[in-house]
Amino acid sequence: MDITLEQRQIEILHGIREELAKSSEYLDFVVTKRKQEGSIWKVFVDMRQAIRGGLDESLEGAKAWWAGPPKGGADVLSVDAENEQINLRFATTAPPSSGKTIRIYPPRYLEALLNCWSRDAWGKHCLEWFDRVMTSNSIEGNVPSAAPFSRWLRKGQANSFHLPGWLAGFLWGPPGTGKTTTLGAILAQYLVQFPSSRILLLSTTNSAVDLALIAVDKCLEELLKQNPASASARKGCLRIGNHFIASNYKGREHLLPVKDKSLIRILVQLEAQRPDPAHVQSYARWKGEVELVRKAIRLQAVGVMQNARLAAMTTTRAAFSFQDLYDLPRYDLAVFDEASQVGLAHAMAIAPLARHAIYAGDPKQIAPIVQSDRTLAEWALGRSIFYHMDPEAKSAAFLNEQSRMAEPICRIVSNLFYGDHLVVADECSKSRTWTNERRLENLPAVGGDHINVVDMETEGDWSLRYHGPIRYESAAVVNNLANQLGRNPNNEKVLVLTPFRAQRTFLRAYLRKAGCKNVLVSTVHRAQGTEQQTVVFDPVDGSSKFLRGDEAERIVNVAISRAKARFVILLSAGDRRNPLFSRIGEMIEQAKRDRSAAPSAVGEMTEPAKTEKTSERLGWFADSTSSWIINDCRLHITPHAIDVYKGGQKLRVRDGERAVRRLLGAFMSDGMAHSLKHRTPSEIESILSRKLPATVKWRRLAAPGN
Repeated sequence: MDITLEQRQIEILHGIREELAKSSEYLDFVVTKRKQEGSIWKVFVDMRQAIRGGLDESLEGAKAWWAGPPKGGADVLSVDAENEQINLRFATTAPPSSGKTIRIYPPRYLEALLNCWSRDAWGKHCLEWFDRVMTSNSIEGNVPSAAPFSRWLRKGQANSFHLPGWLAGFLWGPPGTGKTTTLGAILAQYLVQFPSSRILLLSTTNSAVDLALIAVDKCLEELLKQNPASASARKGCLRIGNHFIASNYKGREHLLPVKDKSLIRILVQLEAQRPDPAHVQSYARWKGEVELVRKAIRLQAVGVMQNARLAAMTTTRAAFSFQDLYDLPRYDLAVFDEASQVGLAHAMAIAPLARHAIYAGDPKQIAPIVQSDRTLAEWALGRSIFYHMDPEAKSAAFLNEQSRMAEPICRIVSNLFYGDHLVVADECSKSRTWTNERRLENLPAVGGDHINVVDMETEGDWSLRYHGPIRYESAAVVNNLANQLGRNPNNEKVLVLTPFRAQRTFLRAYLRKAGCKNVLVSTVHRAQGTEQQTVVFDPVDGSSKFLRGDEAERIVNVAISRAKARFVILLSAGDRRNPLFSRIGEMIEQAKRDRSAAPSAVGEMTEPAKTEKTSERLGWFADSTSSWIINDCRLHITPHAIDVYKGGQKLRVRDGERAVRRLLGAFMSDGMAHSLKHRTPSEIESILSRKLPATVKWRRLAAPGN
C-alpha cells in the first residue's frame, strides 16, 4: 500500500533518530593508569574490558566525562590505539584512577540533518522533489558545451556534459576514471557559459571538497586563454568552512575567503610541522596554534556565501548552515561529489536548494556508513541516491576508461564489479611513460606480476586487546615485502589495507616496532580516494559476516582499485571459503597459469587461453551483467542481484522479488528464476527462450555505451 508524504517524512525522521542514538552512544573504558604531563592527562585503558567500540582517531575532539568523586570532564586531544591510550586536555578535575571508568561521548553530527527534516514544509518539498526525480526526471536546464576541453576529454567524459540540464543527473565514475576532473570541467564551463549562474558544490570530507574545488579552478584557469570571463568566475569560487587543508591551496589562495593571506601561509607551515600525537605536549601546543589561526580565518569569512557564485563545502557543513543557504536565492545547480557515500536523507534535504542537481560517485564503491541495524536508519542513511539510479536512463553517464590501474589489475576489477565495461584509457595504453611507471621488478616475495596471491597458513583470531580480528602472520609478510621494496632505488611505499580497525592498529604497532617506515596502514574505508604503487589487502577473517554481501564487494573493489602497479592479496584456506575471495584467488592463479603457458614480457599478462577449463573457471564472470525487458518491467541482472525497474523507478527488494515471481513464476520455479543471477547472458537468453511463451514480450537491452 502506498504511503503518504507525511508518513514517509516520519519514517525518515525515525531513521535519523535511530542512527543518531546509535552513533552517539557513549563508550565506557576501564582505566588502568593515568599520568599527567603539564596540562595534558594520559589515560590508559584496558581494551579487554571494553563492552562495545574500540579506540580510534575518529574520537579526537569527542567529550570525556567521569563520575568522580569529583566528577569532571575534558576534551579528547588524541587517541593512541596502539598503546590503549586516551589523551585529554582542558580537564576540569583529575581523571579516574586505576579500576574506575571514563566515558567518551562521540560528536552528534546528525542533529543538523534531523533539524532539516523536522521542518514539515521543507520535508514535504524534498519528498516531492525526489518523486519527480524518480517518475518524471527530464532535461530542461542549461547544458554547457564540452568543446573547450575537447583536446583531452575522453568520449565518456564529453558525453556527460548534458547532466546539469536534468532535474537530477548521475555521473557514475568507477576508480581512476577522472570523475572529479570531469566535474571540474563541467562546472567551469557552466560558470563561464552562463554568467549569472550559481553553484553549490558539496562532498563528504574536507579533503574531497578541496580536490573538487581545485579541479574547477584548474579548468577555469585553462579557459583563460579562450575566454577572459573565466577570470571573474575564478574570483567567485569560494571554499566555505575553515577546516580546509591549507597546503592544497598553494597558488590558489583566491579560493579561500580570507583577506589576510598571511594566515594561510601560517596554517600551511603548521600543517607541515604537525607532530606525532603520541608526543602529547607538542601536539597540544600545535593543535592550540592551529585552532587560533582557524578561528581568525573564520572571523574573516563571515557572510561570504552570499557573494559566492560557487560555494564549496561539506555535506555536513551544508546541513549545519541550512538556514543561511535557505535564505539565499535558489542555486541553479547543486553538485554532490562522492555522492555514493552520502545517505539518501542527506541528499534529498540539500538538493532542492537548487533547480538542478548532479550526483557524482560510484555505487560499486563504499556506501554510506550506518551503525544502527534498524531498517529505517538503513533506508534513510545507509543507501545513497545511486541506489535509485537507472544506469541505462539518459540522465546517467558512465565513465568506462580509467588511467590508474595496470591492465591486469583493471581486468579483475572490471570483471568482478563492472561487467567488463571498465578498460584502460586508450591514451594510457599507448603511453610509454604510463606503462614504464607501472613496470615491476621481480621480488622474492611476490615475483614481477601485477596481481598476486600470498597463501597464509593461519586464520585470523579475535583479539580482546584490539577488540576485533587480527592475524599475526600478515605482519611478517608485509614487513618482508616492504623491506624488499625498500631496497629498490625508488624506495617504493606499500599501502596495506584491511577491513578491520583491530588489524590496522595491530599492524601499525608491529611495523613500528620492526622499524618498517615505508608502509602505510589503513582501513579500506579510510583509503577511498587514495592510490599507491603497491597495495596489499589482508581480509584477516574471510568467514566474517561483515565480508559477505554487497557491502563486502564494495570494500574489496576499493581495496583492489587503489593499486596502480601491483596488487597483493593475503588468503588463507578459511578466507577462500568466502566465494568472493575464492573467485579472486582463482582468477589470479589462472592468469599466472596462462602466463606460464604463453610467456610474455616481464610485468605484462597475456589474455587467458580459451580452453574449456578456463571457460569453466572464468565464464561465470565474463559479461556477467545484463538487462532485459519483460512485459512492463526491466530486469537488471548481475552475479549478485536481480534489480527490477518499473516506470523508470527501481523497486524495493521485497517488491522486486514479487515482480520476479509475477513475471516468471508461472513458467519456472522460484529457484530457477533467482538462479538467473548466476548465469551468463547467453544462458539467460536460452532459459527465457525455452520457458517463456509467445504471449510474454521480452528482449535483451544493449550494454551501456553500445
